Amino acid sequence: MDTSTYTHLCRAGHASIIQRLAPCGVVLIPAEVNIEIEKARDKHSGIPGVSTVTWAAHIVMTDDEVWTALRVKAALGGGPCQHLGESAVISCAHHRKLVAVLDDRAAVAQADRLQVMSIDTMWIVAEAYKSLFGRDRNRTVALVNDLLTTDMYLPFEDGDAFFVWAWEEGILP
Repeated sequence: MDTSTYTHLCRAGHASIIQRLAPCGVVLIPAEVNIEIEKARDKHSGIPGVSTVTWAAHIVMTDDEVWTALRVKAALGGGPCQHLGESAVISCAHHRKLVAVLDDRAAVAQADRLQVMSIDTMWIVAEAYKSLFGRDRNRTVALVNDLLTTDMYLPFEDGDAFFVWAWEEGILP
């Protein structure tokens, strides 16, 4: 899981969704992402450390994963410290046959290039609506509005608009 999903869901007060939807109740956090999470914790309240929760586990990349992450990072470009988390998430998912959780569109394109299945925070919101909230629109609207209070960029203005967007994107029937 990349930084954005972890930090925004936690800041919004909905970290339990991560645990409830994660395979076996645990998400894997590469060391590179953990560094970014710790930096976010210095700026924002409500973000638990990865080592303090039962639903997240630290992982360290293998040598093969490091090489793949470097190739992904080169493709993503940016400064020397940009896209390290996304690159690690994609690489670990590729080598371990896992699903990558990514919000960055360029990172999703790199995951696609490596044939890594990926989901994003809005996919998680849609899945929470369907499988955790019993299709309760009010709970989903509240979740999206809570995410918006964290200054998360979303392609719509409020929780009600999520449903139109999700239908147009094909993530909700």
